[in-house]
Parts: sequence; C-alpha cells; structure tokens
Amino acid sequence: MRIQTTSSEAGILVSVSGDLDALSVPEFRARLRLTLETHRPGRVEVDLAGVGFLDCAGARSLLWADACVREWGGGVVFVRPAPLVLRLLRLLGFDAVLSVRVASPVVPPVVPPVPRPQPTAEAGPRPG
Repeated sequence: MRIQTTSSEAGILVSVSGDLDALSVPEFRARLRLTLETHRPGRVEVDLAGVGFLDCAGARSLLWADACVREWGGGVVFVRPAPLVLRLLRLLGFDAVLSVRVASPVVPPVVPPVPRPQPTAEAGPRPG
C-alpha cells in the first residue's frame, strides 16, 4: 500500500493506492494520525481511486478515519472509490454513514455524423 498526503489551504488530500486490508490498516491509521497531528485540517479528502482491494478490516478503517477526523474537529470525504470498493461500501451500508463522492462518469462528446456524398443522378443515357 502507498499513501501520499498533500496539504493546501482547502484541506488535506490523502491518496491511497494498493490494497487496504487487515495487513495495511495499521499503516493507514498511523499515517492518518500523523497527518492530523501535523496539519490539524478542517477538511480531509481520502482518494480511494488507487485502492484495488478492500476487505472488511479496510472498510472498518474508513469508519475509524471518519470518527478520528471528526474528533479533531474536521470532516472527511472519501472520493473516487473504484467500482469494487464502492460495491463493498454499499453492501456493508457504509455509504449511508460515510460521505462518499463518486467521480462523474466521463461522457464522450457527441460528434455529428459526417454526411456521405450522395450519388448524382445522370440526366440520360450515355452515348456509347
């Protein structure tokens, strides 16, 4: 698992990549605690786009992160979960208690069809 933290005036972005499972949860928690102690943010976004696997321990760690950030007086939004991650959060009912923002689907632009040249009608028979 890889965790990258970026801070700005708007808040903190925590990007998580790899598996968020029972083995990586302690690292996730430690990094989030350190981030909160260092920055004391009002708003935290946890980007889950790079999470390929999430087990129940990883999902529970998101509940923990939400409670931890609130305890520090902030708010957390979990953004761009991969489809399988979002599916697990929905199956567990966590999407009802966590603030989850799904990226808008990319809609390809509508391109009008290119008109085909119409065959021209000849006025009469060709001289032969």
